Amino acid sequence: MEDRIREVRALLQAQLKDVFEQARDLGNRYLQEVMEANTGKDWSQKNTLQFRVRQRGNALSIEWYLVNWYGRKAQGREARRTYIPKRNSSRRRDAQVFGYRLEDLLRHTSGWDDDLVTAVESEASEYRRQAHYLADLLVTLGRLERFAKVPTQSQDEWKEYAS
Repeated sequence: MEDRIREVRALLQAQLKDVFEQARDLGNRYLQEVMEANTGKDWSQKNTLQFRVRQRGNALSIEWYLVNWYGRKAQGREARRTYIPKRNSSRRRDAQVFGYRLEDLLRHTSGWDDDLVTAVESEASEYRRQAHYLADLLVTLGRLERFAKVPTQSQDEWKEYAS
């Protein structure tokens, strides 16, 4: 049974890595389009949303940040990033939120980038959902593996009683 669990774990981790790579490629495509478009715009029309993908262990974070610049160009500007939280519209406290509300993101766009941000968030929400369920399956496999390794005391007592 342990060999099967290891095989399934390897498959799930490979799938999670694939989801991470796809989300990172999405972030790179978004950044490329924004950088190309921002070069021809003045400060009031530039896109200030940053799309960020990170992985720690089996956890995958796909998040949006608002970037603000402070200081003068001659003195060296400093970028400050502010996390944009996902809002839970459900009354259930344990409800999972896989996507951002578009009005929260579009509040920080300039108008020309609305379609781009909408398309990126639509694809990113699917990656968040896949990553969440893959991570849940990996946690369940870990519990199953621990359960399969540890013989319970009642099983040992039953064997002694039966013999």
